Amino acid sequence: MSGGTQCDVQRLDPFYLYLRFTEKLGTGQAFLLDAAADPTSLYQMSLVAGAPVLEVQVKDGVTSVFALEGLDEYLVAALQDAGIHHTHDDLMAVGASIPADSVVSAKPVLYNAIDPMLILEQIRRAMRQLYGEAFQDPFSAGFLGYIGYDAVHYLEKLPKTTEDDRNLPDIRLQSHAVIVQLVQSKVSVYSSTRALDSVLSESSKQYVKSQVETVEAILASDDVSAEPPLLQFVREHPDLKSEDALVSDDVLQETFENNVARAKAYIAAGDIFQVVLSKRVRVKRQRHAYVIYDELRRLNPSPYMFVAEYPSLRVFGASPEVQFRAVSGTAQMKPIAGTSKGRGKTPEEDAQLADALFHDEKERAEHVMLVDLCRNDLGRVCQIGSVQVRDLMHVEAYSHLFHLVSEVTGQLRDDVSVFHALVATFPAGTLSGAPKIRAMEIIDELESLRRGPYGGMIGMIDFDANANTAIVIRTIVECQKTYYVQVGAGIVADSNPTQEWLECGHKAGAVLQVLGVR
Repeated sequence: MSGGTQCDVQRLDPFYLYLRFTEKLGTGQAFLLDAAADPTSLYQMSLVAGAPVLEVQVKDGVTSVFALEGLDEYLVAALQDAGIHHTHDDLMAVGASIPADSVVSAKPVLYNAIDPMLILEQIRRAMRQLYGEAFQDPFSAGFLGYIGYDAVHYLEKLPKTTEDDRNLPDIRLQSHAVIVQLVQSKVSVYSSTRALDSVLSESSKQYVKSQVETVEAILASDDVSAEPPLLQFVREHPDLKSEDALVSDDVLQETFENNVARAKAYIAAGDIFQVVLSKRVRVKRQRHAYVIYDELRRLNPSPYMFVAEYPSLRVFGASPEVQFRAVSGTAQMKPIAGTSKGRGKTPEEDAQLADALFHDEKERAEHVMLVDLCRNDLGRVCQIGSVQVRDLMHVEAYSHLFHLVSEVTGQLRDDVSVFHALVATFPAGTLSGAPKIRAMEIIDELESLRRGPYGGMIGMIDFDANANTAIVIRTIVECQKTYYVQVGAGIVADSNPTQEWLECGHKAGAVLQVLGVR
């Protein structure tokens, strides 16, 4: 794994490669971070991972750790050495992506009422020690997946009054047997075989070896750059007979506007300066998720695109916003706050809309408030005097909107773990409000349903404590044969309830369009 194996593959599409992984390895056995659609992507690379060897799920205070046979025993011992003891290991968490056969541990190890971030950090350290010199390149091995918004209940003492109507894990992170990094025409393949061999059982070693060989065969095939048959098939074989999209809002406009008024009352009373209220749309439609994502990446290319697929759950989207990024100790957040009323039909109209956004006092005040929140969040975990605001409040263009954007950076302290830093910055102020804890209490009061992945983070935390994660927005969650799209609006003192409802519609526009909703 040292340096990765280089492959001579020209114009390899990351999404196409992801689909070939899915064809050969099985549904739910791959993960995609996709930078190909946007040359300015903050990923700086696309990444396709395959064949999970480890999965951590957190739900209702219980952390379930699944691992290949041999690796499970290594991690249990490492956690025990850190003073973390499991509850029992005789229950199966729902929908784990690791195949339940003789190759893997069929029984997860369960940890009850223990800080999941502490468990994740100790697993990261144990895996880093296991990889040793085999780990040399950033993002060549680590955790991939999501930490949903509702994980805030493990980080802060907040009420739990919202309904859990979809029963999704609050946290779902995996580590994979093989990772392929794509940077322009350079393709690097990283295998975990060398690192894992010292702890895996013989059957698990053979499983990993076969999965790596499958990936090598995919990359060596003559048609690896062509559109995969799987994408062609799902285009031609829709799941339902009807072409119509069945659309419903999980919150009525009247209810949303009343919630905005209640939020403004809290602002007037001095409880908060701002709070982000969201609404969720559900869509039943025949189009397959792969076709939808393929169209989304062409219609709405964004800095952070991704596909996370598990049994009975897909999360895929085109996020414009960093949640938290850290490379070699340098941390970055990039708050987006301030939204135009769509895009113009001509360059002149575009210029007028961008200029109007830049000079909008309400949007600027909201943006400065959230930049300050990012500065405060990073200030909790960064060296004194290192936090800086770069490129304050510039206008960035997206396919359907303009946004006000800034960049906040800092140098992490030596005593801060990557998961400690994630906790300090989670959730993003642009998805919660300020002050953050009181804003989250109000969100829990006014929103009736759990947010799930929306408003959380998705991406990679590698075993060497680097992180590259995006906020889960402009995202589609597919479960229970339904597509869910959730969007929010930042409520401040002079917010107009009807305008905030309409802003949510503008934000959802590109995503709903690929679902057939106009």
